[in-house]
Amino acid sequence: MSNEKALNSENLIPYSNDLSQSVWTKRNLTVPATNITAPDGTSSASSLLENSSTATHDFYEEFSAVSGTSYTFTLYAKANGRDTLRMKPQATSTIALVVFDLTAVTSTVISGSADSHSITAIGSTGWYKLQVTVTATASGTGFLQTYFEVGGLSSYAGDATKGAYIWGCQVSSTGETVLNETSGSIHREYSPLLKTAAADAPRFEYAADGQSEGSGTALGLKIEAQATNLQRYGSDFSSWGTRANLASNSNQAIAPNGQLEADLLVPTTGNDYHYIFDGQASVTSGNVYTFSVYLKSAGYRYAQLLALGPLQSSGHVTFDLMAGTLSASGAHSGTIESVGNGWYRASATVTATSTTTSGFLIAGADSLSNGRNPQTTGNAYDGWLAWGAQFETGSAASSLVDTGSLNSTISRAADSCSVDLSQINYSGGEYTLIADADTLSDDNVFVSASLYKDNSNFAALYANGLYGRTVVAVSDGVNSTVNGGSANGRIAASGGTNSLSVCVNGGAVTTDTSYTVPDLAGGTLYLGTRNGSSSPLNGNIKRLSLYSVALSDTELQALSS
Repeated sequence: MSNEKALNSENLIPYSNDLSQSVWTKRNLTVPATNITAPDGTSSASSLLENSSTATHDFYEEFSAVSGTSYTFTLYAKANGRDTLRMKPQATSTIALVVFDLTAVTSTVISGSADSHSITAIGSTGWYKLQVTVTATASGTGFLQTYFEVGGLSSYAGDATKGAYIWGCQVSSTGETVLNETSGSIHREYSPLLKTAAADAPRFEYAADGQSEGSGTALGLKIEAQATNLQRYGSDFSSWGTRANLASNSNQAIAPNGQLEADLLVPTTGNDYHYIFDGQASVTSGNVYTFSVYLKSAGYRYAQLLALGPLQSSGHVTFDLMAGTLSASGAHSGTIESVGNGWYRASATVTATSTTTSGFLIAGADSLSNGRNPQTTGNAYDGWLAWGAQFETGSAASSLVDTGSLNSTISRAADSCSVDLSQINYSGGEYTLIADADTLSDDNVFVSASLYKDNSNFAALYANGLYGRTVVAVSDGVNSTVNGGSANGRIAASGGTNSLSVCVNGGAVTTDTSYTVPDLAGGTLYLGTRNGSSSPLNGNIKRLSLYSVALSDTELQALSS
């Protein structure tokens, strides 16, 4: 993630559901009730009825439009005697007139110009989602305006028993059509931006722990091993090969990368199995694999990840996408990480039980205590936003290599960061090396920093959640290992005559008094690896210091605390 922010979601209409509010102008219409069952199952939809006037029967709300900006207008409608609506989205001088027929389920531009328009049925509820996108050609006041139509006319003698139900009104400059409900003020949300790094460019990351510019905690320089995303169509779920009682709608909201690429996955109505799957990845028995995907609740609170039987038939991981928690069972383990504005990166890890072609399901769940791929009840409206699926070898999700809409895998080269010791005025002899680093995995050996000349002369700081923080120093082929403890955090090591000392997080100092300083003249300082390729950190280095003297135990404790 980056500490830069992107506009992630927006609704410029202050009352999305309650059209009885005075900010909504109603002409020859009344709003007798606002407790009609809406598409999400709540009693929050408004009923609009005509009066008997021979005139137009319409309603509208204003917003501020900016020239050159594309605006997406969305509302939900259900017939109540009137089944034809004219939506007249205006972004100042840009006006499109689109007719929506709720019986024929058609949308037709009859004047002006629209960038896009659509009508979508919400299951068999009688509700329809109406959408039009236009681009403003000037700055000023825009309008979301809708007319009832009878016999091709927008001006006619009204009938006080007829009208339509309206809900979920939204105007957004982000292009999203997933509703951001409002009740008294507009909605505008910014999110940390997941950025793409260019080749040979360092990746400095920030935690998604703030919504204002620069508020994210610095995580440091990212160093990772080579990785391949085995999941084709990583952000195009409409191309996934298998689905059960679940619809996918492409490009409905802003993804964590700031682009309109998040798909909406919606379970259909009824109590049934609801899942999507595309199992084309080749796996090898005994290898560990991790599947990860970015998810956000769009009304559906729980989602489940589980490996298909040929890959791993035991267990699952269920995620609460509102509380940011999970429950793992059987042979599955999992993680969930908040990345801002309701988005989470969810992952599940398994060991393959056979050599086969397989993958993971994204399925529905009703609670964290549900079993594997449970039957759940959908309503054809609530679902999840999904983006950036990744299937890779290893026990943790590495940074995303997005396969997008490609029917292929994509690989990322290993990171390598180093500097010649001569360039930082270190010519060998005593040293103190201090690193503040964290690794994502705990099933192998990882190096946060290393002073390396050759395999017989080096000093490396190892960071590992399973074996603790250690220093391995080799001098003329003679190995010295000092364990500084199991805690994550900052490790400091000093090498001097007859003394290799290690301290972690300001704790007790451990010393090897038989140590000989290696010959490091002409060597290299490596960040995140031992020698540029082996033992990659797969994590972040926040701080690194090198001194050309062996500091005292007291100084090691102070500098590592």
